[in-house]
Amino acid sequence: MNHPPLRPLSQRARNTPPSPIRRLSGLALAAKHSGAKVYHLNIGQPDIFSPDEFLTSLPRFVDKVVAYEASQGSQALRVAWSQYMNQLLDLSTTPEHFLITMGASEALIFLFMALCDAGDEILIFDPTYANYIGFAALTGVNLTPIHSKLDDGFCLPSIDSIVEGISEKTRAILLCNPNNPTGTTYTRDELKMLLHLCEERNLYFIVDETYREIVFDGREPLSILHLAPQNKRIAIVDSLSKRFSLCGARIGCLYSENEELLEKCLSMAQARLSAPSVEQFAATELLTSVDETYLHNTVKEYEKRRDVLCSRLSEMEGVTFHKPGGAFYTVVRLPVENAETFSSYLLREFRLNGETLFIAPAAGFYMGQGKGINKVRMAFVLNEQSLLRAGDILEAGLKAYQET
Repeated sequence: MNHPPLRPLSQRARNTPPSPIRRLSGLALAAKHSGAKVYHLNIGQPDIFSPDEFLTSLPRFVDKVVAYEASQGSQALRVAWSQYMNQLLDLSTTPEHFLITMGASEALIFLFMALCDAGDEILIFDPTYANYIGFAALTGVNLTPIHSKLDDGFCLPSIDSIVEGISEKTRAILLCNPNNPTGTTYTRDELKMLLHLCEERNLYFIVDETYREIVFDGREPLSILHLAPQNKRIAIVDSLSKRFSLCGARIGCLYSENEELLEKCLSMAQARLSAPSVEQFAATELLTSVDETYLHNTVKEYEKRRDVLCSRLSEMEGVTFHKPGGAFYTVVRLPVENAETFSSYLLREFRLNGETLFIAPAAGFYMGQGKGINKVRMAFVLNEQSLLRAGDILEAGLKAYQET
Protein backbone atom coordinates (compact mmCIF):
# COMPACT_ATOMS: atom_id res chain seq x y z
CA MET A 1 0.00 0.00 0.00
CA ASN A 2 1.39 3.38 -0.99
CA HIS A 3 1.22 6.07 1.63
CA PRO A 4 1.41 9.78 0.88
CA PRO A 5 4.69 11.47 1.77
CA LEU A 6 5.00 12.89 5.25
CA ARG A 7 3.72 16.39 5.73
CA PRO A 8 6.46 19.03 5.59
CA LEU A 9 7.78 20.40 8.84
CA SER A 10 6.66 23.82 10.00
CA GLN A 11 7.82 27.00 8.33
CA ARG A 12 9.27 27.91 11.72
CA ALA A 13 11.47 24.82 11.70
CA ARG A 14 12.54 25.42 8.12
CA ASN A 15 13.40 29.05 8.88
CA THR A 16 15.56 28.25 11.91
CA PRO A 17 19.19 28.32 10.74
CA PRO A 18 21.92 26.03 12.06
CA SER A 19 24.34 27.71 14.43
CA PRO A 20 27.46 29.01 12.66
CA ILE A 21 29.28 28.27 15.91
CA ARG A 22 28.51 24.55 15.66
CA ARG A 23 27.79 24.12 11.95
CA LEU A 24 31.17 22.56 11.22
CA SER A 25 31.21 20.40 14.36
CA GLY A 26 30.81 17.22 12.30
CA LEU A 27 34.01 18.03 10.42
CA ALA A 28 35.81 18.72 13.69
CA LEU A 29 34.63 15.39 15.10
CA ALA A 30 35.79 13.58 11.96
CA ALA A 31 39.18 15.28 12.22
CA LYS A 32 39.53 14.06 15.81
CA HIS A 33 38.51 10.54 14.82
CA SER A 34 41.25 10.60 12.19
CA GLY A 35 43.79 11.32 14.92
CA ALA A 36 44.14 15.09 14.56
CA LYS A 37 44.26 17.47 17.49
CA VAL A 38 41.72 20.26 16.98
CA TYR A 39 42.12 23.69 18.59
CA HIS A 40 38.63 25.06 19.28
CA LEU A 41 38.45 28.81 18.78
CA ASN A 42 34.96 28.52 17.33
CA ILE A 43 32.93 28.68 20.53
CA GLY A 44 32.93 30.73 23.71
CA GLN A 45 33.61 27.80 26.01
CA PRO A 46 36.22 28.97 28.54
CA ASP A 47 38.91 26.59 29.76
CA ILE A 48 39.36 28.56 32.99
CA PHE A 49 38.32 26.47 35.98
CA SER A 50 34.87 27.12 37.42
CA PRO A 51 34.97 28.70 40.91
CA ASP A 52 35.52 26.41 43.86
CA GLU A 53 32.63 28.16 45.61
CA PHE A 54 30.27 26.66 43.03
CA LEU A 55 31.82 23.20 42.75
CA THR A 56 32.36 22.54 46.46
CA SER A 57 28.80 23.58 47.29
CA LEU A 58 27.25 20.77 45.24
CA PRO A 59 27.87 18.00 47.84
CA ARG A 60 26.16 20.25 50.41
CA PHE A 61 22.85 20.00 48.56
CA VAL A 62 21.22 17.77 51.15
CA ASP A 63 17.57 17.63 50.07
CA LYS A 64 16.44 14.03 49.65
CA VAL A 65 14.36 15.00 46.63
CA VAL A 66 15.57 17.23 43.79
CA ALA A 67 12.34 19.18 43.57
CA TYR A 68 11.14 22.01 41.37
CA GLU A 69 12.15 25.50 42.41
CA ALA A 70 9.87 28.51 42.16
CA SER A 71 9.29 29.46 38.53
CA GLN A 72 10.78 32.90 39.11
CA GLY A 73 13.85 31.31 40.68
CA SER A 74 14.74 30.64 44.28
CA GLN A 75 14.39 33.62 46.57
CA ALA A 76 17.89 32.98 47.89
CA LEU A 77 19.43 33.23 44.41
CA ARG A 78 17.48 36.36 43.51
CA VAL A 79 18.69 38.01 46.71
CA ALA A 80 22.26 36.85 46.08
CA TRP A 81 22.28 38.10 42.47
CA SER A 82 20.88 41.46 43.54
CA GLN A 83 23.51 41.85 46.26
CA TYR A 84 26.28 40.78 43.87
CA MET A 85 25.34 43.46 41.34
CA ASN A 86 24.82 46.12 44.00
CA GLN A 87 28.17 45.51 45.66
CA LEU A 88 30.28 45.02 42.54
CA LEU A 89 28.66 47.68 40.36
CA ASP A 90 27.38 50.14 42.99
CA LEU A 91 23.77 49.68 41.92
CA SER A 92 20.47 49.48 43.82
CA THR A 93 18.71 46.47 42.31
CA THR A 94 16.00 44.64 44.23
CA PRO A 95 15.43 40.84 44.27
CA GLU A 96 11.79 41.04 43.17
CA HIS A 97 12.86 42.44 39.81
CA PHE A 98 14.92 39.34 38.95
CA LEU A 99 13.59 36.34 37.04
CA ILE A 100 15.97 33.36 37.04
CA THR A 101 16.18 31.65 33.65
CA MET A 102 17.90 28.71 32.00
CA GLY A 103 20.83 30.73 30.74
CA ALA A 104 20.59 34.14 29.11
CA SER A 105 19.11 32.38 26.07
CA GLU A 106 15.80 31.64 27.77
CA ALA A 107 15.58 35.20 29.07
CA LEU A 108 15.95 36.49 25.51
CA ILE A 109 13.31 34.12 24.16
CA PHE A 110 10.91 35.27 26.90
CA LEU A 111 11.58 38.90 25.99
CA PHE A 112 11.11 38.32 22.27
CA MET A 113 7.74 36.69 22.98
CA ALA A 114 6.65 39.22 25.60
CA LEU A 115 7.51 42.33 23.61
CA CYS A 116 6.65 41.22 20.08
CA ASP A 117 3.85 39.61 18.16
CA ALA A 118 4.71 37.52 15.11
CA GLY A 119 5.97 39.84 12.39
CA ASP A 120 7.08 42.59 14.77
CA GLU A 121 10.67 43.79 14.58
CA ILE A 122 13.67 44.15 16.87
CA LEU A 123 16.56 46.31 15.74
CA ILE A 124 20.01 44.73 16.13
CA PHE A 125 23.55 45.66 15.13
CA ASP A 126 25.27 43.58 12.47
CA PRO A 127 27.30 41.42 13.08
CA THR A 128 25.24 40.06 15.94
CA TYR A 129 25.23 37.07 18.26
CA ALA A 130 24.17 34.24 15.98
CA ASN A 131 21.67 32.74 18.41
CA TYR A 132 19.63 35.96 18.33
CA ILE A 133 18.84 34.97 14.75
CA GLY A 134 17.69 31.54 15.91
CA PHE A 135 15.58 33.03 18.72
CA ALA A 136 13.89 35.32 16.21
CA ALA A 137 13.06 32.38 13.94
CA LEU A 138 11.57 30.46 16.87
CA THR A 139 9.39 33.35 18.01
CA GLY A 140 8.34 34.78 14.64
CA VAL A 141 10.18 38.06 15.24
CA ASN A 142 11.92 39.87 12.40
CA LEU A 143 15.38 41.26 13.13
CA THR A 144 16.33 44.52 11.44
CA PRO A 145 20.12 44.74 11.04
CA ILE A 146 22.03 48.01 11.26
CA HIS A 147 25.47 47.39 9.79
CA SER A 148 28.64 48.19 11.73
CA LYS A 149 32.09 47.99 10.19
CA LEU A 150 35.29 46.22 11.19
CA ASP A 151 37.34 49.18 9.95
CA ASP A 152 35.46 51.42 12.40
CA GLY A 153 36.01 49.02 15.30
CA PHE A 154 32.36 47.94 15.06
CA CYS A 155 31.31 51.08 16.95
CA LEU A 156 27.69 52.15 16.65
CA PRO A 157 26.82 53.67 13.27
CA SER A 158 25.37 57.16 12.98
CA ILE A 159 22.07 58.00 14.63
CA ASP A 160 20.61 58.68 11.18
CA SER A 161 21.36 55.16 9.95
CA ILE A 162 19.85 53.70 13.12
CA VAL A 163 16.70 55.78 12.75
CA GLU A 164 16.37 54.60 9.15
CA GLY A 165 16.00 51.04 10.44
CA ILE A 166 13.02 51.87 12.67
CA SER A 167 9.55 51.15 11.30
CA GLU A 168 6.01 51.05 12.68
CA LYS A 169 6.62 47.39 13.53
CA THR A 170 9.80 48.01 15.55
CA ARG A 171 9.27 47.15 19.22
CA ALA A 172 12.77 47.16 20.70
CA ILE A 173 16.48 47.71 20.23
CA LEU A 174 18.77 44.85 21.31
CA LEU A 175 22.40 45.53 22.22
CA CYS A 176 25.05 43.12 23.54
CA ASN A 177 27.61 45.00 25.65
CA PRO A 178 30.45 43.98 25.61
CA ASN A 179 29.65 42.57 22.23
CA ASN A 180 29.58 39.01 21.01
CA PRO A 181 30.93 38.46 18.31
CA THR A 182 33.05 41.63 17.95
CA GLY A 183 34.39 42.29 21.45
CA THR A 184 33.39 45.95 21.09
CA THR A 185 32.62 47.82 24.31
CA TYR A 186 30.10 50.63 24.01
CA THR A 187 30.55 53.91 25.84
CA ARG A 188 28.19 55.75 28.17
CA ASP A 189 27.48 58.23 25.41
CA GLU A 190 26.54 55.45 22.98
CA LEU A 191 24.22 53.86 25.55
CA LYS A 192 22.67 57.25 26.30
CA MET A 193 22.09 57.83 22.61
CA LEU A 194 20.29 54.50 22.19
CA LEU A 195 18.25 54.99 25.36
CA HIS A 196 17.21 58.47 24.24
CA LEU A 197 16.19 57.04 20.87
CA CYS A 198 14.12 54.34 22.58
CA GLU A 199 12.35 56.97 24.67
CA GLU A 200 11.79 59.20 21.65
CA ARG A 201 10.35 56.36 19.54
CA ASN A 202 8.63 54.50 22.41
CA LEU A 203 10.76 51.37 22.07
CA TYR A 204 11.99 48.88 24.64
CA PHE A 205 15.74 48.60 25.19
CA ILE A 206 17.09 45.06 25.72
CA VAL A 207 20.70 44.99 26.89
CA ASP A 208 22.55 41.68 26.99
CA GLU A 209 25.17 42.10 29.74
CA THR A 210 26.47 38.53 29.74
CA TYR A 211 30.08 39.77 29.34
CA ARG A 212 29.71 42.92 31.45
CA GLU A 213 32.63 42.26 33.81
CA ILE A 214 35.04 41.05 31.10
CA VAL A 215 36.52 44.38 30.00
CA PHE A 216 40.13 45.32 29.29
CA ASP A 217 42.61 48.21 29.26
CA GLY A 218 41.42 49.69 32.54
CA ARG A 219 37.75 49.86 31.60
CA GLU A 220 35.19 49.57 34.38
CA PRO A 221 32.15 47.29 34.01
CA LEU A 222 29.26 49.36 32.69
CA SER A 223 25.59 48.48 33.08
CA ILE A 224 22.68 50.29 31.49
CA LEU A 225 21.39 50.56 35.08
CA HIS A 226 24.21 53.03 35.78
CA LEU A 227 22.46 55.39 33.36
CA ALA A 228 18.80 54.64 34.04
CA PRO A 229 18.28 52.53 37.18
CA GLN A 230 14.47 52.63 37.19
CA ASN A 231 13.50 52.99 33.54
CA LYS A 232 10.63 50.62 32.78
CA ARG A 233 11.48 50.29 29.09
CA ILE A 234 14.82 48.62 29.94
CA ALA A 235 15.30 44.85 30.24
CA ILE A 236 18.67 43.36 31.13
CA VAL A 237 19.75 39.84 30.27
CA ASP A 238 22.56 38.38 32.38
CA SER A 239 24.30 35.04 32.89
CA LEU A 240 26.86 33.28 35.06
CA SER A 241 28.15 31.29 32.08
CA LYS A 242 31.06 33.39 30.88
CA ARG A 243 32.42 35.41 33.79
CA PHE A 244 32.36 32.35 36.07
CA SER A 245 33.08 29.68 33.44
CA LEU A 246 29.74 27.96 34.11
CA CYS A 247 28.36 27.50 30.60
CA GLY A 248 26.91 24.07 31.39
CA ALA A 249 25.13 25.20 34.56
CA ARG A 250 22.56 27.11 32.45
CA ILE A 251 21.80 29.81 35.00
CA GLY A 252 20.88 33.25 33.75
CA CYS A 253 18.43 35.98 34.61
CA LEU A 254 16.21 38.73 33.32
CA TYR A 255 16.11 42.01 35.24
CA SER A 256 13.59 44.78 34.72
CA GLU A 257 11.82 47.46 36.74
CA ASN A 258 8.78 46.84 34.52
CA GLU A 259 6.42 44.80 36.71
CA GLU A 260 4.01 43.96 33.89
CA LEU A 261 6.85 42.68 31.70
CA LEU A 262 8.18 40.54 34.55
CA GLU A 263 4.71 39.18 35.29
CA LYS A 264 4.17 38.07 31.70
CA CYS A 265 7.64 36.56 31.45
CA LEU A 266 6.92 34.71 34.69
CA SER A 267 3.79 33.26 33.08
CA MET A 268 6.01 31.90 30.32
CA ALA A 269 8.48 30.61 32.90
CA GLN A 270 5.68 28.76 34.68
CA ALA A 271 5.06 26.79 31.48
CA ARG A 272 8.53 25.25 31.85
CA LEU A 273 8.10 24.98 35.65
CA SER A 274 11.57 25.97 36.89
CA ALA A 275 15.23 26.43 36.15
CA PRO A 276 17.49 23.66 37.57
CA SER A 277 17.23 23.63 41.36
CA VAL A 278 20.64 22.11 42.17
CA GLU A 279 22.45 24.64 40.00
CA GLN A 280 20.45 27.46 41.61
CA PHE A 281 21.59 26.24 45.02
CA ALA A 282 25.23 26.23 43.90
CA ALA A 283 24.89 29.60 42.15
CA THR A 284 23.56 31.10 45.38
CA GLU A 285 26.57 29.79 47.27
CA LEU A 286 28.84 31.22 44.58
CA LEU A 287 27.37 34.72 44.48
CA THR A 288 27.30 35.04 48.26
CA SER A 289 30.88 33.92 48.82
CA VAL A 290 33.00 34.36 45.68
CA ASP A 291 36.15 36.39 46.13
CA GLU A 292 36.50 39.33 43.73
CA THR A 293 40.01 38.01 43.10
CA TYR A 294 38.49 35.27 40.92
CA LEU A 295 36.93 37.82 38.57
CA HIS A 296 40.02 40.01 38.61
CA ASN A 297 42.28 37.11 37.69
CA THR A 298 39.86 35.86 35.04
CA VAL A 299 39.73 39.25 33.32
CA LYS A 300 43.51 39.63 33.45
CA GLU A 301 43.92 36.18 31.91
CA TYR A 302 41.59 37.01 29.03
CA GLU A 303 43.37 40.30 28.49
CA LYS A 304 46.70 38.48 28.19
CA ARG A 305 45.16 35.99 25.79
CA ARG A 306 43.70 38.80 23.71
CA ASP A 307 47.12 40.42 23.45
CA VAL A 308 48.78 37.14 22.46
CA LEU A 309 46.24 36.36 19.75
CA CYS A 310 46.12 39.90 18.36
CA SER A 311 49.91 40.09 18.27
CA ARG A 312 50.07 36.83 16.33
CA LEU A 313 47.33 37.91 13.92
CA SER A 314 49.13 41.19 13.25
CA GLU A 315 52.08 39.21 11.88
CA MET A 316 49.98 37.58 9.15
CA GLU A 317 49.93 39.04 5.67
CA GLY A 318 46.49 40.12 4.49
CA VAL A 319 44.81 39.55 7.86
CA THR A 320 42.95 42.43 9.52
CA PHE A 321 41.00 42.41 12.77
CA HIS A 322 39.43 44.48 15.50
CA LYS A 323 41.27 44.48 18.83
CA PRO A 324 38.45 43.85 21.31
CA GLY A 325 37.91 45.91 24.43
CA GLY A 326 35.89 43.22 26.16
CA ALA A 327 34.32 39.74 26.03
CA PHE A 328 36.67 37.13 24.52
CA TYR A 329 36.08 37.28 20.78
CA THR A 330 37.43 39.09 17.77
CA VAL A 331 36.21 39.22 14.18
CA VAL A 332 39.00 38.64 11.67
CA ARG A 333 39.05 39.42 7.95
CA LEU A 334 41.01 36.75 6.06
CA PRO A 335 42.64 36.96 2.60
CA VAL A 336 40.18 34.41 1.18
CA GLU A 337 37.00 34.73 -0.88
CA ASN A 338 34.90 32.51 1.36
CA ALA A 339 35.80 32.01 5.02
CA GLU A 340 33.41 29.08 5.46
CA THR A 341 35.06 27.19 2.61
CA PHE A 342 38.44 27.92 4.16
CA SER A 343 37.28 26.90 7.66
CA SER A 344 35.99 23.63 6.22
CA TYR A 345 39.29 23.13 4.42
CA LEU A 346 41.21 23.41 7.69
CA LEU A 347 39.12 20.67 9.27
CA ARG A 348 38.85 18.40 6.23
CA GLU A 349 42.29 18.61 4.70
CA PHE A 350 44.85 20.73 6.49
CA ARG A 351 47.14 19.44 9.22
CA LEU A 352 50.23 21.02 10.74
CA ASN A 353 52.12 18.24 12.46
CA GLY A 354 48.84 16.42 13.03
CA GLU A 355 46.96 19.45 14.34
CA THR A 356 44.27 21.73 12.92
CA LEU A 357 42.01 24.63 13.86
CA PHE A 358 38.25 25.15 14.28
CA ILE A 359 37.09 28.74 13.70
CA ALA A 360 33.56 30.09 13.20
CA PRO A 361 32.67 31.58 9.79
CA ALA A 362 31.40 35.09 10.47
CA ALA A 363 28.73 35.18 7.75
CA GLY A 364 26.39 33.39 10.17
CA PHE A 365 26.69 36.35 12.56
CA TYR A 366 25.38 38.77 9.92
CA MET A 367 21.79 39.39 8.89
CA GLY A 368 22.84 41.52 5.92
CA GLN A 369 22.94 39.54 2.68
CA GLY A 370 26.49 38.82 1.56
CA LYS A 371 28.10 40.32 4.67
CA GLY A 372 30.97 38.69 6.54
CA ILE A 373 31.79 36.22 3.76
CA ASN A 374 35.56 36.61 4.18
CA LYS A 375 35.54 36.91 7.98
CA VAL A 376 35.67 34.55 10.95
CA ARG A 377 35.02 34.91 14.65
CA MET A 378 37.82 33.69 16.90
CA ALA A 379 37.33 33.08 20.62
CA PHE A 380 40.48 33.45 22.74
CA VAL A 381 39.35 30.87 25.28
CA LEU A 382 42.49 28.69 25.26
CA ASN A 383 45.77 29.21 27.07
CA GLU A 384 48.49 31.39 25.56
CA GLN A 385 50.54 28.49 24.20
CA SER A 386 47.49 27.02 22.48
CA LEU A 387 46.63 30.41 20.98
CA LEU A 388 50.13 30.73 19.57
CA ARG A 389 49.85 27.26 18.10
CA ALA A 390 46.43 28.12 16.66
CA GLY A 391 48.03 31.17 15.05
CA ASP A 392 50.71 29.00 13.47
CA ILE A 393 48.05 26.67 12.07
CA LEU A 394 46.01 29.58 10.71
CA GLU A 395 49.00 31.18 9.01
CA ALA A 396 50.24 27.92 7.50
CA GLY A 397 46.70 26.95 6.52
CA LEU A 398 46.16 30.24 4.69
CA LYS A 399 49.38 29.78 2.75
CA ALA A 400 48.52 26.20 1.80
CA TYR A 401 44.95 27.16 0.87
CA GLN A 402 46.09 29.97 -1.41
CA GLU A 403 48.40 27.55 -3.20
CA THR A 404 45.63 25.04 -3.98
